[in-house]
Amino acid sequence: MGLALLASSSVFLTRPLLSQLVRFSPIGFNYIVGRFKPFTCISHYNTTTSPKMTSNFKTFDLDFLKPDLDERSYRFIELPNKLKALLIQDPKADKAAASLDVNIGAFEDPESLPGLAHFCEHLLFMGSEKFPDENEYSSYLSKHGGSSNAYTASQNTNYFFEINHQHLFGALDRFAGFFSCPLFNKDSTDKEINAVNSENKKNLQNDIWRIYQLDKSLTNPNHPYHKFSTGNIETLGTLPKENGQNVRDELLQFHNNFYSANLMKLCILGREDLDTLSDWTYNLFKDISNNDREVPHYAEPIMQSEYLQKIIQVHPVKDLKKLEISFTVPDMDEKWESKPPRILSHLIGHEGSGSLLAHLKNVGWANELSAGGHTVSKGNAFFAVDIDLTDNGLTHYRDVIVLVFQYIEMLKNSLPQKWIFSELQDICNASFKFKQAGSPSSTVSSLAKFLEKEYIPVDRILAMGLLTKYEPDLLTQYTDALIPENSRVTLISKSLETNSSEKWYGTAFKVLDYPADLVRDIKSPGLNPALNLPRPNEFVSTNFKVDKIDGVKPLEEPMLLLSDGVSRLWYKKDDRFWQPRGYIYLSFKLPHTHASIINSMLSTLYIQMVNDALKDLQYDADCAGLRISFNKTNQGLDITASGYNEKLIILLTRFLQGVISFEPKKNRFEILKDKTIRHLKNLLYEVPYSQMSNYYNSLINERSWSTAEKLQVFEKLSYEQLINFIPTIYEGAFFETLIHGNIKREEAMEVDSLIKSMITVNINNLQVSNNRLRSYLLPKGKSFRYETALKDSLNVNSCIQHVTQLDVYSEELSALSGLFTQLIHEPCFDTLRTKEQLGYVVFSSSLNNHGTANIRILIQSEHTTPYLEWRITNFYETFGQTLKDMKQEDFEKHKEALCNSLLQKFKNMGEESARYTAAIYLGDYNFTHRQKKAELVANVTKKEMIDFYENHIIGENASRLILHLKSQVENKELDESDLDLAKYPCGELIEDVGSFKSTLFVAPVRQPMKNFEVSVPTEDGK
Repeated sequence: MGLALLASSSVFLTRPLLSQLVRFSPIGFNYIVGRFKPFTCISHYNTTTSPKMTSNFKTFDLDFLKPDLDERSYRFIELPNKLKALLIQDPKADKAAASLDVNIGAFEDPESLPGLAHFCEHLLFMGSEKFPDENEYSSYLSKHGGSSNAYTASQNTNYFFEINHQHLFGALDRFAGFFSCPLFNKDSTDKEINAVNSENKKNLQNDIWRIYQLDKSLTNPNHPYHKFSTGNIETLGTLPKENGQNVRDELLQFHNNFYSANLMKLCILGREDLDTLSDWTYNLFKDISNNDREVPHYAEPIMQSEYLQKIIQVHPVKDLKKLEISFTVPDMDEKWESKPPRILSHLIGHEGSGSLLAHLKNVGWANELSAGGHTVSKGNAFFAVDIDLTDNGLTHYRDVIVLVFQYIEMLKNSLPQKWIFSELQDICNASFKFKQAGSPSSTVSSLAKFLEKEYIPVDRILAMGLLTKYEPDLLTQYTDALIPENSRVTLISKSLETNSSEKWYGTAFKVLDYPADLVRDIKSPGLNPALNLPRPNEFVSTNFKVDKIDGVKPLEEPMLLLSDGVSRLWYKKDDRFWQPRGYIYLSFKLPHTHASIINSMLSTLYIQMVNDALKDLQYDADCAGLRISFNKTNQGLDITASGYNEKLIILLTRFLQGVISFEPKKNRFEILKDKTIRHLKNLLYEVPYSQMSNYYNSLINERSWSTAEKLQVFEKLSYEQLINFIPTIYEGAFFETLIHGNIKREEAMEVDSLIKSMITVNINNLQVSNNRLRSYLLPKGKSFRYETALKDSLNVNSCIQHVTQLDVYSEELSALSGLFTQLIHEPCFDTLRTKEQLGYVVFSSSLNNHGTANIRILIQSEHTTPYLEWRITNFYETFGQTLKDMKQEDFEKHKEALCNSLLQKFKNMGEESARYTAAIYLGDYNFTHRQKKAELVANVTKKEMIDFYENHIIGENASRLILHLKSQVENKELDESDLDLAKYPCGELIEDVGSFKSTLFVAPVRQPMKNFEVSVPTEDGK
């Protein structure tokens, strides 16, 4: 559950999406377009015939435009209470899912109750009249392999879940009660105020939230955009009491007023036929009340002239140097067939030769740039250019602003050009035509939200990104709005002067008028010869031929085509999805890259400089639906390439040529070194729970170092060191390659030969192929603890990660630990978060390292970490009785849930390729790991699970590593008087990490599951 920063109609956003902030990802408008005959909206629900009326509901006769390989069936219905539902039958779905979107969001918060809509979202999870237990919904989902979440955005609130397909009806039955008969009981209301408050405190030191709220506060107070939408203990607890308001009564009134069926869009995906899904929808959702509430409209402008032509100087928490120019622009949301913001985003955000970013990098003023448009509410739209500055760029920020206006001036002189529209249309046509299936919950969540856009024909809801109209006048109108009078600048740096503080987050800022000379320069910026339109994209594919063979049973693992002293080549011809795609994974095992922390940091800098030099190539490929990346791993360096297969190997060849011919430049070295130092410093100011994995890895793994250690080394690296290091990188190299997709065997062999011709290996290193990272083994029965203070002295949250190391990794142990985490997942969250209210961030999981199996519980909280450790220990100790008392039927349900999740079919080729890649990287080549694990889980008895718990979790031989990341802020309001300070914290204190690691044995690396013989496939790839 959480709050979305904004709802947007563009994936090219300058303001952050929710996926950057919380545990779920609302879906942006996906611009996937294609060359189809234009169509016209012809009625409110855009149907070509009148809806058919059954005895219970209306059914619209629609012909949905779908991707080529979409085998699902769709139906759109309307219930008597005016709730509309999109029903999807997927006969092959392993997971069913549903989402309900309410076209009401945080903009409807009363001025006196900021955060009420978000609070309402939280409370709906806490029981209904039919299922009054506040834990019933989450418990049911957990027992049947499900999960759920929700978010509150400005103008909508979205609820969604997924579950093993056999149990969809039971989940829908519980879900429907959120909207027809929620309880809002007093105990739950009081507890969830604390949960909302904890969620807010999680974000108080987060620059994204801080700057977003500052931006909102400097707008028209008559438009609800200015509001604080998260809520906290003050707005939902203290102040209402002082003002004589009963928050529960306000919640009931808010739900009754705004949760009207006519404002709801439902989307359900399941295996059941459409008639069954329709009947379920009617029976379960017909009782939601309808008061014919109109969709709110916010007519006031968000930014009037007094809020424009300003420079807002912001002092961030992290070491950021950013500049954003935002413009008020015409609202083009309803121009979805031609999408002017999409075209302008493509041009201003381009990173290739002649682009704004390329020139900014050439003069040393910027590292990154993004651009995009979004609509906040009808009639209120913005376009923004967001630039990550260098130190020199910050000094020259006014010159950077002028360059942005020079690029805009070039566009005004050059546009419109039909070929740009046609190129985007062709690229995105292929994206739509060959779109792959995604997560069921993400699918229904996004579709339910998109149904709120009633100007889009429902039968085009799957293809709403199509570019079907060329409307150059609209593009000209949109571009003409990018003028100084419609703009304002946000400048972010710790070095800037401030004189004010934002109310809710305390962000320091200062607002200045545009200087007269800046206004003069940007009103008449002139043309810069270095700035030009992008060239035509050479990577646009035109050949999508796939020779499909019917009746072929897909292979479960790739074949080994070659194995010698230098390389190993894996290959799998696509026999499952029959798409014109390919995936290439190239993993170099390079001992020099991780021989020391100095080498590791030099490798990091080398990777960044190569990617920086090849950005032009990468960006063109990315625009055309191909991806190529170059990354450092703990074994060496990896290159991954994916996309339409026609030009994939050409892309890989060009990229490898670029890698081999790369020559570092000192000016880029200094800029990227500075950028990385800032990045490392900023990692120390991330929210506590996101810092935990780095600390843990530095303690438990070989050749792994903390962020502080990396920073200390990075600051001392010299250009000369890098120059001397680069020639040694590929010495003693061994590489493994996976070729997967619509690629022939001969082409796979050519890739191996290509790499060998470019990377000369004079001396074979026979051991490097097994030189994999290994984790340390904790002594049996020993507990260790590591304590460190947060770098951010103002962050009120601490974090604890409680890790139980089970033993050396084995398939059997993985099965037992997987089932145990399945069993504790829901009660852990319910006990530590919902009942004990320890904090917003609480989760448990398996944690399989490099040779060991582990289980962890993590909590981020205002409580001290010794207190959190006590509560985790208490949970583990009391869970034993829960396990013993568990009915055999419930135990079997958990086993079934886990097995069903493990045996899910691949939804797309990318998932399949990722599975093979992981097995190659781990070196066990256990391509069918999940099938084997499911078989082991199915045979686990309750007694075996009890024995596992008693021996590995609470027994005297249990081994633990407990990490305490401690806030420097003392919270005197929390009652921890029951904590036994003589007992907690537990474990031997790790005072010197190097000394600690030197006393431990290392676990063996995972061994290959079987011997693979080099095979020669037949013509059909078998």
